[in-house]
Amino acid sequence: MDQPRNYDLIVIGAGPGGYVASVRAAQLGMKVACIDKEPRLGGVCLNVGCIPSKALLDSSEYYQLATRHLDEHGIHPQSVTFDLAALMARKQRVVEELTGNVRRLLESNQVEIFHGTARLVGPEQVRITPGSTPPGDTDILLQGKAILLATGSEPVAPRGLAFDGDRVVSSTEALAFTAVPEHLGIVGGGYIGLELGSIWRRLGAKVTIIEMLPRLAGTLDGQVARTLERILTKQGLD
Repeated sequence: MDQPRNYDLIVIGAGPGGYVASVRAAQLGMKVACIDKEPRLGGVCLNVGCIPSKALLDSSEYYQLATRHLDEHGIHPQSVTFDLAALMARKQRVVEELTGNVRRLLESNQVEIFHGTARLVGPEQVRITPGSTPPGDTDILLQGKAILLATGSEPVAPRGLAFDGDRVVSSTEALAFTAVPEHLGIVGGGYIGLELGSIWRRLGAKVTIIEMLPRLAGTLDGQVARTLERILTKQGLD
């Protein structure tokens, strides 16, 4: 491992918090390093969260409009089908475009990008182990006057219900099914679960939402949450 590389700010995590902070710090004249363990920047939101979910919500809404709402406008399509692989490919194109924009934004502001797992090894030092190589002399040591932790979040499985990637999955896998599930049970009636439920219900799955609180979307205003629940029930969610 070489001598440490010096920076004014080291940012661990290139999601919406990390990359925005990196750009702003660079614009203020700081020498900035931004580290992310994933090959694509943008964090959970851009890669396996809000952006891919919105892309699938958009596609599934078009399908629902074509199959349920065109008749009232005097439009009578003979047969409407969808290609799930094509829906997923469009979703991926959206993700790649936006994550590519994040990389270009960082590069245009002279933020140095590192890919690998970061570990704090001192008050001002971060060691990076590149993801494709084992620990050892390939590690990179950074020295920073300030270190910002923007590591984001990851799904947590309920106790006794471990993710197996097949029958019990997280939101990440639920955004990449290769077939429409016959019956999808979703534990959690927050916005993530409701978005996923809406997507797969529109595409033909039976969807059951399981929520321990008295109402769905518990963090929303009560009137808004009740209106949302009526809309989702009308869509066919249980």
